[in-house]
Amino acid sequence: MATSRPFAYNTGSAIGGTEQIGNLAIGTPTAGFASTGLKWWEGPDEDLGYVIAHQTPSGQPGADGDTAYLGFFRSQALTESSFIELSDTISSQSFASGNDAKTWLNSNGYWTSWVNSGPTLLADLNASDPSSYGGVGSTWYDLTSNNNDGTLSAGSGTLTFGTAFGGEFDLNGGSGTRISFVNNSDTQLSTSTTKAYSIWFKADAVGFMSFSRTLMNKLQGLGGSSTGDGFFMGINSTDQLIAKVVSNNGSVTRSIAGIGATINTGTWYMATLVVKVSPDPDTFKLYINTTEVGSTTGGGSSLSSDNRSLLLGNYDSGVQNAMAFDGMIGNFYIYEGDFTSAEVQMLFDLTKTRFGY
Repeated sequence: MATSRPFAYNTGSAIGGTEQIGNLAIGTPTAGFASTGLKWWEGPDEDLGYVIAHQTPSGQPGADGDTAYLGFFRSQALTESSFIELSDTISSQSFASGNDAKTWLNSNGYWTSWVNSGPTLLADLNASDPSSYGGVGSTWYDLTSNNNDGTLSAGSGTLTFGTAFGGEFDLNGGSGTRISFVNNSDTQLSTSTTKAYSIWFKADAVGFMSFSRTLMNKLQGLGGSSTGDGFFMGINSTDQLIAKVVSNNGSVTRSIAGIGATINTGTWYMATLVVKVSPDPDTFKLYINTTEVGSTTGGGSSLSSDNRSLLLGNYDSGVQNAMAFDGMIGNFYIYEGDFTSAEVQMLFDLTKTRFGY
């Protein structure tokens, strides 16, 4: 039996038993309504694809001869990628996830049957999208409604914008050369849910001697011993992706080195750190593109001092054996909730073409 629901174009008060999005009143599948003086339209079968309903205030011919003030789209398949493709076409945007698309659609008067069953996108920064960065200024704008914007700082090095790869920031790292994000509940680690931090990068130089080039850092250290909680991701002196997570006020450290996964200069990679701070196994994972290169426990049980800014491309004061990043950064994402290898694959597939895959 097909799954569909009734819709009405409603510019008045909300109607009991319905959801109101913009000027659309949306009922539940198979349910009817008492007379409201409005024309009710049955939507498409939601088992065949994700439905997007929209208002058409100028009206259009309805199938029964009445004027319709709403209309429908449906994705070709009941998949997130198909829903994103349809949403991109309707909105002229470029969404990183179905949840991101749904947020934009709802805020612009569209209803959709898409239900987010996966992780929540907390930050979406895309250097190729003019809405995220228009080519000038010191702010890299978050495309979600969470306003997790990045601040561009050249410091004593250089930080320039180019379009060779659709849009990217080129960092020639010196002291203070970085992209920074303020500390808040979105950028912080968590003991109650999984956080995923993903970055597209192309290195022009890797580690030197015992030093690691910094991709992401939310950690302060002193003489090699952390004085607070947070995390670090970088490329070590043997050209491997590494990461560490510190918890319990700096007393518990967990580290991963991506053994056998060599980072080559001049090649774009998507590096993803997935972690829930917990003593449970496999709660801290590290990926290069779609390959898991290491996993371990996520650390201790508390994060009382995870209060540093999140930095891309440089380290905070006192982090031992760290160097500034030298290369390009294209995209950056933060997610909350279970982030499995399937989510890593999907995120990679949505963005890989731009970076040469």
